[in-house]
Amino acid sequence: MEAVREVIKNKCIDSLLFFTRFIFKENTGNKFEVAPFHIEMAQTLEKVSKGEIKRLIINIPPRYGKTEIAVKMFIAWSLAKNPAAKFIHLSYSDALALDNSSQTREYITGDAYQSLWPLQLKKDSQSQKKWYTTAGGGVYATASGGAITGFGAGTGGAIIIDDPLKPDDAVSDVRRSFINNRYNTTIRSRVNSRDVPIIVIMQRLHEDDLSGYLLDGGSGEDWHHLKLAAIDENNNALWPSKHSFAELEAIRQADRYTFSGQYMQEPAPQEGGEWRKDWFNIINKAEIPEDVNWEMFIDGAYTKDTKNDPTGIQISGKSGDNLYILKSIDKYLEMPELKTFIESFVKGCGVKVQQILVEPKASGKSLVQLLRRETNFNVSELKTDFVKFSKIERARASSPFLEGGRVYLVKDNWNDAYLQQVSTFPNAKHDEHIDVTSYAIERNLLKRFFVV
Repeated sequence: MEAVREVIKNKCIDSLLFFTRFIFKENTGNKFEVAPFHIEMAQTLEKVSKGEIKRLIINIPPRYGKTEIAVKMFIAWSLAKNPAAKFIHLSYSDALALDNSSQTREYITGDAYQSLWPLQLKKDSQSQKKWYTTAGGGVYATASGGAITGFGAGTGGAIIIDDPLKPDDAVSDVRRSFINNRYNTTIRSRVNSRDVPIIVIMQRLHEDDLSGYLLDGGSGEDWHHLKLAAIDENNNALWPSKHSFAELEAIRQADRYTFSGQYMQEPAPQEGGEWRKDWFNIINKAEIPEDVNWEMFIDGAYTKDTKNDPTGIQISGKSGDNLYILKSIDKYLEMPELKTFIESFVKGCGVKVQQILVEPKASGKSLVQLLRRETNFNVSELKTDFVKFSKIERARASSPFLEGGRVYLVKDNWNDAYLQQVSTFPNAKHDEHIDVTSYAIERNLLKRFFVV
């Protein structure tokens, strides 16, 4: 019996996945079903434990075993190897982080674990938020936006961030920026040395979620990226016993955004989200009707900082029951450079712009005043209830006209960038083309919100 125990113990130490299967079965009475991607994930985490990977991002569909392996089992396994290991575990919800911490502690104090590693917890370690081993290791669990004080990860431990952002918060620029900035200002500083690993595990929710921010160089660190899509390029399901291809396709058809981000780890769906690329008609300049009443729409930005949204500028107009977009571009400019650019842009567009309409937000009011004072353009603020709506509400109200084939783009070199942004909204980093196009549709086709 002792010999068998030693064999199991050694196999557990050598393999995170063997450890997971053993502890899970002994504690729940059920087998942990292993798919090939579980093997890859466990082997990648073993490299983290060996110091071969210092920064790891795992993107994986929801409820595919990520928290069980990469949080609960990884912490328990690491403490079996080194009882002095210290972990910080973060999630979008304080309750969720505490539940994971509590389950990890239950695994450690369970009979199966104790029979192999009689790891003792301090008698005063009854808190789910913070508990210690008698060897000085332990876990600090809290929300990703919560305070982290008096505790540093290290000595064989790690910072493990599991789902730092909840899906409902993904469309909030403020919430995403808060979590991304918090990583740099607070989270990354809670390691006891530069060699302490940091692991981010999450489903993709937005192009600029924490994964996207870090992979795009937001922290200045090199990240090892394990991307696990629910369907591969040959339409093979990642975990067929969980979701067949047919089931995954049904999810995709029901909600392209959810599927593209959370299941395929591509938060900007190629086939489009609120607006589809194939809803737009592209025509040559010679095909433009002669009676188009051209106007310019401007969605102003605060600064020329390329981390923020640029200013969106569109020249479009109505003919019959259709909208024609001559130009739709973006520029990172502040006044007075922006005013100068608008002057040259209008003169060079080749059509007569009857009116310039500016969204009365950000730099809009100042731009209106400057253009009125220093140019001869007919300039007005957008006087519409549409301004009060959210971007998604404006986009959805405009969708029937796009899907009905009533919006035409004049073929030019701006088309590709425009279509890429509008077809990936609201998951793209910027959305100025969505705004100016929505205003143009509302003013020329929808009308019921326009205030005369």
